[in-house]
Amino acid sequence: MKRVGTVAGSASMLALAWATACAFVYRRAFGHSYIDPRMTTPDDFGAPHETLDIRTADGVRLFGWYLPGTIDAAIVVSGGYRGRAGDVLGISAALQRSGFHVVVYGWRGTPGSDDAAHTLGVYERNDLRAVLDALVARLGTVPIGLLGYSLGGAVSISVAADDQRIGAVITDSAFADPTELIGERVHSALRIPAALVLTPVAAMFAQRTGAKLSDFRPVWVVGQISPRPLMIIHGETDATVPVRHAQLLYDAAGEPKQLWLLPGVAHVGAYFADRQEYVRRVTTFFMAALLGRVPRLEPAEGTISA
Repeated sequence: MKRVGTVAGSASMLALAWATACAFVYRRAFGHSYIDPRMTTPDDFGAPHETLDIRTADGVRLFGWYLPGTIDAAIVVSGGYRGRAGDVLGISAALQRSGFHVVVYGWRGTPGSDDAAHTLGVYERNDLRAVLDALVARLGTVPIGLLGYSLGGAVSISVAADDQRIGAVITDSAFADPTELIGERVHSALRIPAALVLTPVAAMFAQRTGAKLSDFRPVWVVGQISPRPLMIIHGETDATVPVRHAQLLYDAAGEPKQLWLLPGVAHVGAYFADRQEYVRRVTTFFMAALLGRVPRLEPAEGTISA
């Protein structure tokens, strides 16, 4: 009897450990975390702007800014997971200074936007589509480029794949597949087979949000962006989204495509590693892709920093 009790006790401990691991992964991937409501604004960069009215197809109101430009092309900049409009104003103000109209916005469930579940891209696609609709309503039909960071890059790929209003895409630190990414993080943090946790976490996610992670796999659709230009930027020492995701996306993409890998650069660190070169490359890419011309860029001292 003692042996039976020992076995039962061990089984209970394993079950508890498994349930705890599942709860931990779910909370880290989809739970709300504290975000300081204070936010950088365009005024901090001296950038002319106005508030943009954005509402998604599923009824979520988003906070965003429209930064008017001087040329007939627009860029929508999407931040990282749980990101807000103020998080990407450094590059956005630089793009505005280059002449582009720019829109920045916060995802659902972040300060300034309506409360809603974080879904690692599944429903956030509705957010970007709503931003595009609001931009077109405000500005009319102009060539549009997408610049997305981490989650924003993954969502930009997915939306651009079937939205022909998009003329070019740049991603920075984007992931190829959220399920693979979570699996990699599980294995790295918990040292257990990812499948032990992924299946129940995905089921819990679907039950609570109605969303399926399997419905959102950027690597499956990135090839549909072609023949529109795509640039993939990634730091080679990215510990949040391993650089292999950039290679997976690049391999699956059609031409024309570019891959810019930066040695010694971590997650979404390329802009901060060399602001002048980053702005030069991004601006040159969009000028060529959307307008067919190469710009004259301002000197280093004119580059806006975050």
